[in-house]
Amino acid sequence: MAAGGDWASLPSVVLEHIFSKLSLRDRTSASSTCRRWREYLFLPQFWPVINFNLNFKGRQRSRFLSAKCSKFVKEATIEFNSTRDSEVWGCARLLDLLSRNGQVECICLRPSNSYFDGDKDSLESFLESLRQAVRRNRKLLHLSLGCAEVVLVNSRDMLNLLIEYHAPYLQSLHLTSVKEDSSSYDLPHIGFDNISVFSNLQALSLDYDFLTPKLMSSLAERQLGCPPLINLCIHVHRVGQRHLTDSMWKAVMASNPQLELTLNLVHSADGLHALLDILKPSMPLVHFRQYFCGDVRVASLNALGLHYHSTLRSLTIVEAIDLQPMNYDTHNAEDPFVMLAWRCNRLEALKLYGVSVDQKNLVAIARLRPELCELLVPSCCVFWSEDDEDYYDSDEALYDLQYKVSESFGRSWHLLPEFCVPPAVFYHDADADNAYMADLLADQAWGVLSQSFQQSNGKSQVYCRE
Repeated sequence: MAAGGDWASLPSVVLEHIFSKLSLRDRTSASSTCRRWREYLFLPQFWPVINFNLNFKGRQRSRFLSAKCSKFVKEATIEFNSTRDSEVWGCARLLDLLSRNGQVECICLRPSNSYFDGDKDSLESFLESLRQAVRRNRKLLHLSLGCAEVVLVNSRDMLNLLIEYHAPYLQSLHLTSVKEDSSSYDLPHIGFDNISVFSNLQALSLDYDFLTPKLMSSLAERQLGCPPLINLCIHVHRVGQRHLTDSMWKAVMASNPQLELTLNLVHSADGLHALLDILKPSMPLVHFRQYFCGDVRVASLNALGLHYHSTLRSLTIVEAIDLQPMNYDTHNAEDPFVMLAWRCNRLEALKLYGVSVDQKNLVAIARLRPELCELLVPSCCVFWSEDDEDYYDSDEALYDLQYKVSESFGRSWHLLPEFCVPPAVFYHDADADNAYMADLLADQAWGVLSQSFQQSNGKSQVYCRE
């Protein structure tokens, strides 16, 4: 061999062992040795997880990978622009290929927007291909519909297929939506009260509309031997007259002691108005977010600090700036964000866009909670009160603020420049989806379940990726 043997004649077991020791980049380089070596680049064990990106830059790569690997890939994440017919058609074709696999365990849709803006034929083809992928793959562990309202509206048949084929296996199910007009929408009859048939379910996302007392009872009365629920994500739009009681949440927590709750309010003035009725002391609230709800409620923020001081890890508020950042009246009480930093001993991230924040309060937050991983505030949202007469130059004031916060954190900290803020914060005509879709879809990633499980130190079995 050293004298110039035929590299293509190496035994298969040797070639497979060589490729298993290489990174993807090195495997790609090695595959250029000869035609036989190139065949080993696409062994199924090297491609269990693929992220298909159907945009212009990633389209060629995704088409090549779908042709080579769609028949054996285990986990497929599909990123596509839901406002472009060509990418919706591309997603439909890819789902059709995945439906022929039979062994796909994870389907995660990541549309660019919460709506589909194209012709009816492309949408119907997409929905039919998705149903076929659910029907033909017989052991789905994870399904995410990507927060698209039109997909949720057409998901009744899909849920029935999940119940028929995947009830014993499904571990993670994400069926939330985003509604740009949360004051008026038709509520589809999907039948979420049957959620108890998913005996292995450990992560669930759904809209508050479907969180009925019967469904809460199903979550509380888990069958003997079923793993507990670990993640629950709720999107609040319209609230109505129905409210869940604290005793219901206590019962759910008794059966699922490791449960972590994420509460998202998106374009929901109704949800923000009723937030004090939604929040219950026994809720295991870990992440709270509100996007473009039109107000900041001090009483609700104070309730978050009081009820969830031992669980809350992140708080996000993104609101539109109408001439100036949104002000909130504390009625001469302590600032609610400062109180959150003081009370919530597990707080890791605070993100405030479009809300007017006093520079003194930012310094106080940093001093009270120096272990914060993220404190994200745009420079245009910071104000100096009339008492701050020491500053005669705005640049000097910003530099001094950043120095004080950096000193408390023990690392360099800067205010966000305006170009890093989503355009919808400044312009009412801008598409708001780019302000929240990344955060909402991150909740639905398959890896989130295993990460949360590891953090909770639980003992139930969780599917581990190869």
